[in-house]
Amino acid sequence: MASPNFSITRRVEFHETDAAGIMHFSNFYRWMEVCEHEWFRATGLAMMSTTPEGVRLGWPRREASCGFVRPLRCGDVVRVTGSVADVGTTSVTYEFVFEKDRAGKWTEVARGRMSTVHVKQDSAGRMEAEPVPEKVRDVLAPRA
Repeated sequence: MASPNFSITRRVEFHETDAAGIMHFSNFYRWMEVCEHEWFRATGLAMMSTTPEGVRLGWPRREASCGFVRPLRCGDVVRVTGSVADVGTTSVTYEFVFEKDRAGKWTEVARGRMSTVHVKQDSAGRMEAEPVPEKVRDVLAPRA
């Protein structure tokens, strides 16, 4: 079975552009994270939670990259589509495609990749990798 995907659509805002008038590269990383968070919300999953014992659970980023093909400018409408590249024992790797709406036709402008690790964090702030919960695995990597 193919991995599910999830899309968000956004408009590039003035404050997201740089002195050259194009969207600053750092916003591509923010938008990947927004897509991931919206995906979790839409499927009823939690990005962060606390167990009854007070242990915090979360998904820090291990690695992120993005390749840029075309610039985005203030006012551009952009679709970000995330898909799951891999679900490991303790990690999830996503791939993202950024597409600009050009007169009703979506044109690719960038591709990104982000790896996250499911962790527990104790009261002292120490983090330790934890297995990806079955509920998350079932949503992100459904079995045939």
